[in-house]
Amino acid sequence: MKFLFFAGGTTVTGMEIALLSLMARLNAIGHQAVAIVSGWNDGGYAPMLDAAGIAHHEVFLGRIYRNNPDWTRGTLYALREAARDIRAIVASLQPDWVVFGEVQSLLFCSLILPGTRRALYLHGEPERIMRHPIAGHLVGWPVRRVICVSDFLAREVRRTPLRHASLSVVHNGTTAPATPRKTTTSGPVRLGIIGRISEQKRHTRLLDALAQLPLNSFHLDIVGGLDRALQDRVAVRGLSANVTWTGFVNDRAAIYGDLDIVVAPAIDEGFGMTVVEAGAFGLPVIAARSGAFPELIRHGETGLLVEPDNADALAVALRRLIADAGLRERLGGAARAHLAPRQLQCFGQRAGCGCRRSSTAHSVTGGPASDEGEEHGYHRQG
Repeated sequence: MKFLFFAGGTTVTGMEIALLSLMARLNAIGHQAVAIVSGWNDGGYAPMLDAAGIAHHEVFLGRIYRNNPDWTRGTLYALREAARDIRAIVASLQPDWVVFGEVQSLLFCSLILPGTRRALYLHGEPERIMRHPIAGHLVGWPVRRVICVSDFLAREVRRTPLRHASLSVVHNGTTAPATPRKTTTSGPVRLGIIGRISEQKRHTRLLDALAQLPLNSFHLDIVGGLDRALQDRVAVRGLSANVTWTGFVNDRAAIYGDLDIVVAPAIDEGFGMTVVEAGAFGLPVIAARSGAFPELIRHGETGLLVEPDNADALAVALRRLIADAGLRERLGGAARAHLAPRQLQCFGQRAGCGCRRSSTAHSVTGGPASDEGEEHGYHRQG
C-alpha cells in the first residue's frame, strides 16, 4: 500500500521521530511511505529522512495562529502554492491513505483532496478545535480512521465529538541496537531526561528530587534543548557540576549509550517515546504514573512508577536504583524484552495495513469485534 504522511518537521519532536520510525518500517515490509514536511523548518528533519531513505517533499503549508498574526499571514499567503504542490504529489503517488498528525492540515486537505482516504494520527492530546461541540464534528467528517498512540489518548478522543469515529490504538515502536550497551562499573550513575524543555516535562521536579541525593552519586544529562531559567534553577540547587546540557542529539546511541537510568517525570504524556527507546537500549525508566506511562512500564518489573509531581517519591525511586546496580540491570533487561521487539512488530503491522482485522480486536463495549468492527469499533494493539 501507498501512504502519504503529513509529518510536521518544523522542528524535530517526538512525533517526527515516531513517524520516521513508522515510515521506515512500512518501507521495509513492502509498503511505500512518503512524507510531506513543512517548508518552514529548522533544517533538522530532512537529513534524518534522507538517512532513513524516506522520500519527502517540502510544502509551505502552515497553521492559523491565534496569537501570531504574522505567521498566520504567511500561512494564508502560501495556501495557493501549497494546494498546487499537494495536488501534484498526490497525483504522482496515488496514495491509498493520507495520514495527518494534526487537524489544520487535515481540514485543508479535505477540501483540496476530496477523494482520498484520510487518517488522523494523534501523538498528543486532542487539539482545542477537536473538543468544540460544533467544530469537532467538522474535524470528524473527513476522517476515515483515528489512530492514537496510547489508550490514554483514546480516552481523551472519546470525550470529543470524534468519539463515533473508527478508533485504533497503536503504540509507537523502535528498533533495538545490534549490541547491548556497556554497563557502568564505576563513577557516578548516569541519569538522563530526554525531550523538549517545557512545564509539562517537569524538569524542575527532577531537580527538586536530585537536590535530596548525595552529589557524588549521580550525573544528569539534559537532552533536548537549553533554557536559561532552568539553568538558573540548576545553579540555585547547587547542581551545576552534576549536569551536562547536550542540546538536541539526533543519534540515539549517543543519547542512551552512556546512561544508566532514564527519568521521565512528565505529566499527561500522550505516549513517551523515551520510554520505548530506553527499553530498546536495556535501560530502566523512572516515570510519573501519568498519561500513557503506565501502559508502557510494568512497575517493579520493567521500571518504576512514582506519583506525579512528587519530588520526594521521585527521590526515593532514584536513590533505590542508584544504589542497586543489579536492580538496574534486571529492570533494563526486562524492559528490552518487553517493549522493543513487541512494540515494533505491532506498530508496523497495525499501522501498515490500516484495515486488516486483528485476532485481538475488541469492540467499544469490550466484547469480541463484529465483522464491521474494523470500521466502527475501538481496537487496541501492542
